[in-house]
Amino acid sequence: MKAIVITAYGPPQVLAVTDLPDPVPAAGEVLIRVRAFGLNHAEAYMRSGAWGKVAQVPGIECAGTVQADPSGRLAAGTAVVAILGGMGRTRNGSYAEQVTVPASNVVPVRTSLPWTDLVALPEVYATAWAGLHQNLGLRPGQTVLVRGGTSALGQAAVNVAAEEGMTVIATTRNPCRADLLRGIGAAQVLIDDGQLADQVHRLGTAVDGVFDLVGNSVLRDSLRTSTPSPTCPSASSSASTAAHSCSAPTSSP
Repeated sequence: MKAIVITAYGPPQVLAVTDLPDPVPAAGEVLIRVRAFGLNHAEAYMRSGAWGKVAQVPGIECAGTVQADPSGRLAAGTAVVAILGGMGRTRNGSYAEQVTVPASNVVPVRTSLPWTDLVALPEVYATAWAGLHQNLGLRPGQTVLVRGGTSALGQAAVNVAAEEGMTVIATTRNPCRADLLRGIGAAQVLIDDGQLADQVHRLGTAVDGVFDLVGNSVLRDSLRTSTPSPTCPSASSSASTAAHSCSAPTSSP
């Protein structure tokens, strides 16, 4: 099969197309014929060597069809998406014509989307879901502020939160993007001028969690927008603020 490989750690120019043996699925794996793969920041870190030794073939997500499933769960030809499961890290990833993925990380789909549109969804929506649930622990009926709502991850977070019954306050720095955010589920849209806390407080709405995609420059202001937690008012790390503010969760090493 054809595959894109990391020939040495460095800039994009270290990537090269080569021939590799076709992968064979082991028990508990699915062999996927890759129709499209996504491009993610995590792969740039892997390619550069910032995360240490990684697999020869990068790529942490793909969309395609089942070539073989030893368990018989998925029939050959089934449309699927797959993310993570060691792809690009501990096993060859999706920058190839074929890839084997742990069966637990492969999901069958029915969609009319073209492959190149479909593959843009798995990692960003999984990250949005993880940020809302695993980082912030939000539930239906609560209110979340999505700061940086018009980014790809921000739109996914707005969409997921609204679909799950949360009230979404979303922000943008461009007033022309407000209708886009309302259209995907935002109940309120604020124009972010860097001093968002005062705007949120004027709404009179208690914010249970902040999904912050702007970053360190506004972190203190973002924390001021949320209702203090009685148990963990400001626990934070470089990846997220575990109490009430979640900052751009990524596929970390």
